[in-house]
Amino acid sequence: MLVFIASITFSYFNTTPVAISFANLSFAAQPVSVWIIGAFVCGGVLGLLLGVGLFRNLRSRTEIRRLTRQLEQSERELAQLRATSLKDF
Repeated sequence: MLVFIASITFSYFNTTPVAISFANLSFAAQPVSVWIIGAFVCGGVLGLLLGVGLFRNLRSRTEIRRLTRQLEQSERELAQLRATSLKDF
C-alpha cells in the first residue's frame, strides 16, 4: 500500500512530458513519472525472471534434450551391436 501511495504522489509531482530516444527507437513524450515507474517495473520483472531461474531452466532443458538425443543414439547403436552379434552365432 505504501508503494502505491508513493507512486501516486510521485506521478502527481512529476508531470513534465519527456520524449525518449534510444538508438533508432523514438518514444512519444510521456510524463517523467511514467518513464521512471516503467523502468522500475521492467527492472522488477527482469529481476524476478532471473531470480526464478528462467534462464537457468532454459539451459537445463537444452541440456536434457541433448542428453536424450545422445541416449537414443546410444540405444540404437547397442541394438545394432546386439543384432550383429546374434547373427554371428
